[in-house]
Amino acid sequence: MAQATVKRFYAEAKASGDGGIMLDGRPVRTPARATLMLPNAPLAEAVAAEWSAQDETIDPWSMPLTGLANAATDHVTPDPAKFADGLARYAEADLLCYRAADPPELVARQDQVWNPLLDWARVRYDCNFAIATGIIHVKQPTATVKRLTE
Repeated sequence: MAQATVKRFYAEAKASGDGGIMLDGRPVRTPARATLMLPNAPLAEAVAAEWSAQDETIDPWSMPLTGLANAATDHVTPDPAKFADGLARYAEADLLCYRAADPPELVARQDQVWNPLLDWARVRYDCNFAIATGIIHVKQPTATVKRLTE
């Protein structure tokens, strides 16, 4: 589905002192119409830079930080616990935990690329993951899902 083109309607984009983004002195709003607020000055400056870099038309695909901030504001902030619960459910089906049995090159590549990510998560979140060979579902430890929800 093609996205409607929006012409640039502002001359100046800048971060406000409180974490907001201002377009010609007016606050940027999310798709749900909330005022976009960033948690720190460097992130606000980076988002403002995305808006400043727009040409004659606004290209949302060229503004990944704005998109992430919009999603956090509109989907996480209203109910963080519900969002965390849904996100933790990915541990039940994350492809990092499902490995190929062969060919040996693929097995080695999965170990090389995916193990460091899981090792990081184990240390960062103090949890363990069940690793399976194949695509048959393997239940993750209840404590792991609970910890990821926290």
